[in-house]
Amino acid sequence: MEITSKLGDFENRVYLDKISKSVRDLNSTTDILLLVQQMVSLSALLSSFDRNLDNSFPVIDENAQDPTYFIAAYFDTKNLVEALWIYRIVRSLTRYILLLDRFYETGNDRYTLLAKQVYKSVNEFLQSKCDAHHLIYSIDYSLRQFSAFWKFEQIIKRRILKNRTFSYTEIRYFNLSKSSDASLVYAKVLDAKLPSFNENVALVLHYNQALLDIQDDWEDIEDDVREDMPNIFVMAAVDSIPYKKIKKSRHDTIRKVVLSTINSSGGPVSRLVNELQASSKSVCIPENFAFLKSLSDRYADTLRRKISSANS
Repeated sequence: MEITSKLGDFENRVYLDKISKSVRDLNSTTDILLLVQQMVSLSALLSSFDRNLDNSFPVIDENAQDPTYFIAAYFDTKNLVEALWIYRIVRSLTRYILLLDRFYETGNDRYTLLAKQVYKSVNEFLQSKCDAHHLIYSIDYSLRQFSAFWKFEQIIKRRILKNRTFSYTEIRYFNLSKSSDASLVYAKVLDAKLPSFNENVALVLHYNQALLDIQDDWEDIEDDVREDMPNIFVMAAVDSIPYKKIKKSRHDTIRKVVLSTINSSGGPVSRLVNELQASSKSVCIPENFAFLKSLSDRYADTLRRKISSANS
């Protein structure tokens, strides 16, 4: 997990120069659409640079390449090495959580073994840094806090299979619990390394992750029904249609069946999107992290368009 990769010195420098230029361009961007587009390009650069270090988890890493924490670190420190260090730690912790997610979804012990390997590598790396020993204990404690979510997810799954319905409060709590890895785990890395970081930044990171998790649920409706995994769109739909009826639908009609029951403006998912965006707006954060609020608006607007188009 060192900053230098297995590339040759020249190729290594080319990548670092491109990453440095990309993040400087981000710092001068005021248009949110352009910001998101530039973040996608930066994510690709970081992924390509890091792929030469370790390509053991290609499928998992498709969901572990969010450059948000790298950008936050660079904006606050203007230090590329520090930002890459934070990116690597957060990326590995994301790997760990996603691997355990797959274990709880599939019951395949292989994912647990892989997760332990990832966590061991994080610990070994942090132990080699004389100023990061406290972070080991902080991360370990935070991961144990987050592990309660997986037990809760199994409870929700059993309720879905029993054709139970869910209140708005339950849907909201599930979403915020699912996304709490942002504030409980990844934010701890920023807190340990960034001079301007505070708990309000952790809150906005949590709200943004909650919005991204809603987008993931939108994309995964069919797969989640096939695997009987909790999905807030399905949780909202079972108030109007029994889950067993959704489950019996053809794979290509599941999305239509689920979304046809969700009111585009007054339903629980839309209400949650609005609440998350409003919560992000209400929090005061240092200027170096202001881009996070712009991302909140972008994520919320994207979700509203998707939900609205499904009901038109």
